[in-house]
Amino acid sequence: MERTHGPLACGFAKMFKKVIKNTTIISAGTLASRVLGFIRDILIARFFGTSDILEAFLVAFRLPNIFRSIFAEGFTDSVATPVLSEYQNEREKLFEVGNHLLLIFSIVLSCFTILGIVFSKYLVLGFAPGYAANVEKFTLAVSFTKITFIYLLLISLSSIAVSILYALKKFFVPAINPIFLNVVFIPGILLFGNSLKTYILVICVLVAGFFELLFPCVALARYGFVFTFVRQIRDIRVSVATAFRDPTIRRMLKLFLPRVWSSVVYHLNVFLDTVFASLTFITGAGALAGIYYANRLIQFPFALIALAIAPVIVVDFSSYHKEGNTQDFKKLLVFSFQNIVFFIVPVSVVFVCIPDIILDVLFKRGEFGVSSLAITSSVLFFYSFGLFFFCLIKLFVTTFYSLKDTVTPARTATIALIINGVASAILMFPLKIGGVALGTSLAAIVNCILLYRALTRRLGVIDWGDTGSQSVHVSGFLHG
Repeated sequence: MERTHGPLACGFAKMFKKVIKNTTIISAGTLASRVLGFIRDILIARFFGTSDILEAFLVAFRLPNIFRSIFAEGFTDSVATPVLSEYQNEREKLFEVGNHLLLIFSIVLSCFTILGIVFSKYLVLGFAPGYAANVEKFTLAVSFTKITFIYLLLISLSSIAVSILYALKKFFVPAINPIFLNVVFIPGILLFGNSLKTYILVICVLVAGFFELLFPCVALARYGFVFTFVRQIRDIRVSVATAFRDPTIRRMLKLFLPRVWSSVVYHLNVFLDTVFASLTFITGAGALAGIYYANRLIQFPFALIALAIAPVIVVDFSSYHKEGNTQDFKKLLVFSFQNIVFFIVPVSVVFVCIPDIILDVLFKRGEFGVSSLAITSSVLFFYSFGLFFFCLIKLFVTTFYSLKDTVTPARTATIALIINGVASAILMFPLKIGGVALGTSLAAIVNCILLYRALTRRLGVIDWGDTGSQSVHVSGFLHG
């Protein structure tokens, strides 16, 4: 079978330039956010180390983020953005559906927020059972959770606003919106890290959530969006009934149900890691904080490449699928894969080889001492083996979503969840918290293999070409 000269052949250069341009916008915003995020984490390490206050905050902050990821970001990534993109040339319809989404999410998430506050004690018990042995840490976690659940409502509505902006092909505001979390945290910790040490972290979260909602809403207003859902709340019964009669909303909900399970499975993985880390008599003191710091490092390249390219390619993937253009679909998939190889593999090697040196430079100061360094270094080392596969999973899952298949990723994620639980439970005894990280990486490898096999059954043979050589072409393309 005759091969083409790679995905950068002249007939497709314009398409790839567009992908690169939009991905670069998101990557630039992500880079700025992550750099500020590292400054934030350095300050957190300096003021809090692996203390009870930080570990209580991490649990409290993770709980609302779980629901946000399931019902907000999970919805926008897999359903809202692909479907709303169909109306990018019909703004009136796009804005109508957008208001319906904002109305529904305002009601549903307000209920979740209230329930989260009321049952905060039991949520902390469920997600960090090991904290019950430390009364002070447990009490702090419960108090923090009541505050951070308000953030759930703010950031979830922000996600819907961002999905409307994506549908309008406006990438700048969504790219820089996450910066507000760090812009608030950095001066907050510097100014009040000592005087308000106990509550400064949750206060910063709340203030940041307000700005993260305000900024995309202001941007939408500039593009002509009128927030009619605010008036519709006055007559909730009629307004909700009207929203659910919208065929587009119904189609979204149908696609979303399997996606909910995928999100649940993902957060069950996070839940397992949290539970294992809270068992300090096995994993060691400061294990949860170690996972936090290591995960922040892993998330940097993951967000810069995998998360940045996903919202850009999903629109083109969906378009090719609708047209039945399998050839260009595969070319874009291969091009995205080559970008991941080019950028992520070298980073993974560095993380595996010198995790302790990286952490020493970034975090080793103040409360973050030798013990914290050893814990976090172990976690980063074992997470690094899964980094490449974390990125591929994001690419493959995005591909399935563009094919309007939300079931396959849910199935493979369920299998990976079981593997993660079993592997982590076994490996944490000889490797302590490092074993939990290794279990997560092994599960990611299996998930990636299963997704790839399912994808080839769906698309047929995919000619990856000479990926190493093509990665050089990617480099040349990026540099003009």
